[in-house]
Amino acid sequence: MSKILVVLGSARPGRVADKVLGYIQEDLINREGHEIIVADLAVLNLPYFNNENSPLSPNYEITDPQVAAWSELVKASDSVLFITPEYNHTLTAIQKNALDSLGADWFEKPVTAVAYGWSGGSLAVLTLREVLENLKADSKHDMAQLGFMKDLNPDGSILDEASVKAQIALAIDEILAKEPQLV
Repeated sequence: MSKILVVLGSARPGRVADKVLGYIQEDLINREGHEIIVADLAVLNLPYFNNENSPLSPNYEITDPQVAAWSELVKASDSVLFITPEYNHTLTAIQKNALDSLGADWFEKPVTAVAYGWSGGSLAVLTLREVLENLKADSKHDMAQLGFMKDLNPDGSILDEASVKAQIALAIDEILAKEPQLV
C-alpha cells in the first residue's frame, strides 16, 4: 500500500488549506492501494531551524523530538503532497522551516503540491521547486495552482469544480505513477 503524506502548509485560523485537504481526500478516496497520512505543520510545531550543522551535512543529527517526528513522517511516506498557500509571493515561513529541518529525508522522494492564492500560488510553487531541487527531491511537474476568483473563492469554496478536480487529479497521478519498465 502506497503512503501519501499530505502536509498542511498554513497555521492560520480559518485557513483555506483545510478545505483543500478535503478536495484532495475526495480524489484519493476513489483510488485503491493508497493510504493518506496528514501532517499539520501547525500541530507539529517544529522549532525554528537552529542546528549547528546543515541537514545536508554528514554531521547532521536531529536533536529535537518534534523534528524527529517530522523526519519519521517523511521517511515513512512513499510520496509527499504539500498544500501550499502563497504568502507575500512565496512559501509560508512554517513550510519553509519544515523543508529546511530535514536533508537526506527528501532525497529522490516524489513531491508535488496543491498551491492556492491570488496568483494560483505560482510564486510559492516556484520557490518550492527551487528548494526541493536543492534537497534532491523528485519534484513533480504537474503541481496544481488554484487561483482565487478563478478556481476557488478566497474562503476556499469551489468556483470551478472541473478545474479544481482536474488539477488535483493530475498532481496526484504524477506522484503515484510507477517507474517506467525497461523492455
